[in-house]
Amino acid sequence: MDDFLPKISIIFPSYNGEKYLNHNLDSIINLSKLEIELVIIDNKSNDRSIEIIKSYSNVLNINLIELNNNMGFAKACNLGASIARGEFLFITNQDMIFSPNFFKNLLDIYKEYKKNQEIVLSPAIVFEGDGIHYYGAKIHYLGFSYTPNIGQKLPKKQIVVKTQRISGGSLFIKNTLFSKLGGFDEMYYMYYEDTDFSLRLLRNGVKMYTTSVPYLIHQKHELNFNNFRYYLLERNRFLLIFKNISHFKKIFPLFTLLELVLIFHSILIKKFNIRVRIYYELMFNLKFIKKLRNQSRKKLYPYQKLDRTLDPVLMGKIKHFKFLNQMFNILNYLLEKF
Repeated sequence: MDDFLPKISIIFPSYNGEKYLNHNLDSIINLSKLEIELVIIDNKSNDRSIEIIKSYSNVLNINLIELNNNMGFAKACNLGASIARGEFLFITNQDMIFSPNFFKNLLDIYKEYKKNQEIVLSPAIVFEGDGIHYYGAKIHYLGFSYTPNIGQKLPKKQIVVKTQRISGGSLFIKNTLFSKLGGFDEMYYMYYEDTDFSLRLLRNGVKMYTTSVPYLIHQKHELNFNNFRYYLLERNRFLLIFKNISHFKKIFPLFTLLELVLIFHSILIKKFNIRVRIYYELMFNLKFIKKLRNQSRKKLYPYQKLDRTLDPVLMGKIKHFKFLNQMFNILNYLLEKF
């Protein structure tokens, strides 16, 4: 592999990451025998993040961009990619830890699987001291995107498999390909920009792979939804459907049935007021939604090619509620038959 050691630009936004940045940057120092450019876009942190990043300027090739406001994940990554000089980009998060041979192993896989067509790699992510956070993901035609084996143990041997969705926290891609496909859609702010980008990769025939080795360690073990995260995830799921999924009129009955289940779910997890807010915003932005749909009409992805069943992992901690479980099973039965 000594004849294939291209320059790599690691890109991530930082925001109030003082608890994580030292471990992250220390692991990047230890990356072996590679030319690494580090592009960090600070989204107006109000802690010691910038001070910590600057303290590594003598040992790492850092290009730090300090923003005057929080642009969100998608826009910050696009900004970083626009100035990155590496042949390859690796888009990630501020709270990841790399193993020393991470990129050497990744380049081995890239060289083996690329052949005559460009590919994208999205290595596994595991929670620190725990199980899988990301190891490939599915996209459902009703807009959900999730890792079905979350929390399970990651295989110790190297297993490389195709995936339907990459993770925005673990994206290895040719710089020119990311630019050609237009980068992340900034309307998402954060969450679902990687799902949207994955659908663009699928439409363009670009294969995506995930691998158990190498993998990233995610320092922050966070599965629960706070209000802001719930709002963005559910709002962005609607935007993803309107922008990307074909035959909306045909799937509308099941879409409506799912919304009834999710309304009940939102009451149980005390997020009903946020769900009402999302519906309100959608109703008063119908012109934008119609415009978004019309602009994407020739680029819609066939819903039949996406996943047809929903995993109980989507219900979180309340999956043990018997009644909700029954509703979920009935919904999955209908989704499979549709």
